[in-house]
Amino acid sequence: MSWNPNQGQNPNQGQNPNQQPPYTNYPPPQDNPYGGQQYGYGQQQQQQYGNQYQQPYGAPQYGAPASASPLGPSSIGMDPKVSAGLGYLVWVLSIVFFFIEKQNRFVRFHTLQAILLGLGETVVFIAFFILLFILAGIVGAVNSNALGIIGLLSILGYLVIVVGGFIGWLLGMINAFQGKYFKLPVIGNWAEKWAGAGI
Repeated sequence: MSWNPNQGQNPNQGQNPNQQPPYTNYPPPQDNPYGGQQYGYGQQQQQQYGNQYQQPYGAPQYGAPASASPLGPSSIGMDPKVSAGLGYLVWVLSIVFFFIEKQNRFVRFHTLQAILLGLGETVVFIAFFILLFILAGIVGAVNSNALGIIGLLSILGYLVIVVGGFIGWLLGMINAFQGKYFKLPVIGNWAEKWAGAGI
């Protein structure tokens, strides 16, 4: 059995009487600003703000977080509107984003539509000028004076393809950045059909 030399003595003896002793339980102060009984920290919040459920720090939030996009989650890690719009702005990014994105149908739709728009414009351009060369060869063999009309048709056709492609590109990009589905003629239906593949 061990003997404690301080046994039976006041543990606070020898301290300054104005100093509060450590590790003791104090009674609640009389001037409680909330009135009535003194509560712990969580109970004070309930008394001040009402009986609201206080979710513990670090607990997962119920529902979608505030930073989540209404267009759904993206496996790229970017805002779907930004990645879809960049697909139009930089054609190579549309290819990269289409194959990387596995969750967001909005991003896949717009990036695929940008890919099809670029490919479609290139195919139409090549086919148009091949047709013009064939037509120029036939008309030139019959009447060399008609070659001027073929040249004019080639300029007009080039302008139609370029301006039409630019308008489609601009409309697609604006709607993508705004978070809207916008289907271009013909290729929009293909993009919509194939965007869900692989998800």
